[in-house]
Amino acid sequence: MTRDEPAIPPHGTPEPLDRAVPVDAAADAAAEMRTADASARGAGTDALAVALGYLASFAYPLVSLPFLTRIVGAEHLGHLMFALAVLQIVIFTVDFGFGGSALRRIAVATSESERSRIVAATLGAKVLIWCAASVVLMGVVLAVPSMRALWLMYLLGLLLIGIGALFPAFLLQGVGRAKQFAVFTAVSRLAALALLLLTVHGPEDLALAMLWQQFPLALSAVLCWFFLLTRWHDARPVRTSLAEIRDAFSDSGALFISNVSVLMMGTMNTVVLGLVSTRFDVAYFGSGERFSNAVRGVLRGVVDAMLPRMTSEGADARSLQRLISWGVFGAYAVSGAMLVLNAPWFVPWYLGASMVGTVPVMQLMGASLVFVGIGTVLQLHVTAQHRFSAIARIAGAGCLFHLVALIPASWLWGSIGASVALVVSEAFLAGLYVIDAVRHRVADGGDAQADEAADAGQSPSDADATVPSPGQTVPDPGTVAR
Repeated sequence: MTRDEPAIPPHGTPEPLDRAVPVDAAADAAAEMRTADASARGAGTDALAVALGYLASFAYPLVSLPFLTRIVGAEHLGHLMFALAVLQIVIFTVDFGFGGSALRRIAVATSESERSRIVAATLGAKVLIWCAASVVLMGVVLAVPSMRALWLMYLLGLLLIGIGALFPAFLLQGVGRAKQFAVFTAVSRLAALALLLLTVHGPEDLALAMLWQQFPLALSAVLCWFFLLTRWHDARPVRTSLAEIRDAFSDSGALFISNVSVLMMGTMNTVVLGLVSTRFDVAYFGSGERFSNAVRGVLRGVVDAMLPRMTSEGADARSLQRLISWGVFGAYAVSGAMLVLNAPWFVPWYLGASMVGTVPVMQLMGASLVFVGIGTVLQLHVTAQHRFSAIARIAGAGCLFHLVALIPASWLWGSIGASVALVVSEAFLAGLYVIDAVRHRVADGGDAQADEAADAGQSPSDADATVPSPGQTVPDPGTVAR
């Protein structure tokens, strides 16, 4: 038999050519199913790796808090916590929303050179922000007597934040190195915890406590760049320009507003409670919020790792995005239910019987995670669609709503009132994202109909006329222009 002759089946008759098509179609369908299964498994593996990494990293706050309370005492711990809160503002400012915008740009980049330019511009922008923030903060520290006495602690924190700003977490997540990102996160946190336990022996070691608090991100930056330069080659150091840095700022500006809103909703609760309520309410709320923030921190890392897959295109993209969406929401809902159910026994065991007032706060925080899950899933879709202005608009409205609700609720009902205000605010944010999703879907439907009509040589109104109303006879398909 020659190469050009068709294969002869066992029964001796040539296979008709038109019957070979379904075989190819079946093979293609099987290949698509294997690709979809592989994508789903990959998404699940990445999510699990990142979650485990963040869970390991939360060993630091869970162990360091009771340790420092006993070693340095409540008063000096207060100085440290205040300094950490101030430096947290610097960290949020330096990030400037690059974690979302740069991650998306990396996910859609097609070459090493393009990724390198994105990394260089993003890190260049971060360095500029860090320099400005450091000058401002150190000026404040030297001007305020109570802060000037601890100037070394603030200086060490700023230096470590500057090194940590060079950690290109968005690059690792964008190129699919979620497992390596999780390893860096876990290893650096556990190393910092070990160094804290070994070196901090009393109030005179507050500067060391600050050093190890900011150490994990700096260590992750050093490890990441070592592997990038020696083994991975996902990006390389290149020179950037002011124009590229300006583009990075422009792309992330809307997300910066979202970051500020998150910071306000996370820090203003304690500040307002301290002004209008008692220190006991501050302690109850702060302790309950710590458990909720632990859940949010773990799942936030998972959500960021899923963004590259949300921007993917292909036959299985819709099903994969649906799987990710339900998975993220389910994780938030289950975590919230665990907080609600376990608070009555866990709080007295971990914090002591004197902190039983944290129980209702923790339960309300758990209830809020259901609404956080809805808002996070929809925000993930909006980020993947590059509609950052919508995120900024919704986040700003949610922040203002929360501040308006928080002040009277905290004044009237203390920590429970602040917790209720947080639940209502998260529900309000979720509602805004739902409204945005509905409006965007309607707009996309109108655009798709207009495109279909244009392809058929019709106006959109003509295309609408081909859609039968209830009771109308459906025209023959051959007479309807498609």
